[in-house]
Amino acid sequence: MKKTLLFLDLDACTGCKTCVVACSLRKERKLDTGAARLWVPKKESICLAVPVICEQCENAPCQNICPTRAISRDPKTNALLVDTKKCIGCKECVWACPFGAITVRHGVAIKCDLCDGDPECAKVCIPKAIQYTSLEEEGFDKKWRSLEKRIKALATIVGGK
Repeated sequence: MKKTLLFLDLDACTGCKTCVVACSLRKERKLDTGAARLWVPKKESICLAVPVICEQCENAPCQNICPTRAISRDPKTNALLVDTKKCIGCKECVWACPFGAITVRHGVAIKCDLCDGDPECAKVCIPKAIQYTSLEEEGFDKKWRSLEKRIKALATIVGGK
């Protein structure tokens, strides 16, 4: 079975943050990197940049913990979407997300929604560190290895090691 998802290649990321700029322009219609649905923490001393974006988890902790059921899955794109009319800004989803990919702004949870199946971040990523691609079931091993690598890299940035 094929599944279309965002694939992040840590080795290809240059830390340019073009993806962050493109996201803020598409979603907020203004250049405000703080309003983007992804972020790219960096550790300049070791030339390390790690894109952080919603993994659209299969058994999503954010969706499972939401007290108002404001997070649901789009059957077309498989993205987890936040219903802003139901969201109460309690931040339960923020704390539940194992990837740090959700934030609350103006009392509402904000996260990647895959741009309705046409992610802007993937379109502008010249080194192809972010790709919107279909993977067969066996390709998920590659996705998992990439995710493990990014988690270790984030620990390096956050932990300072």
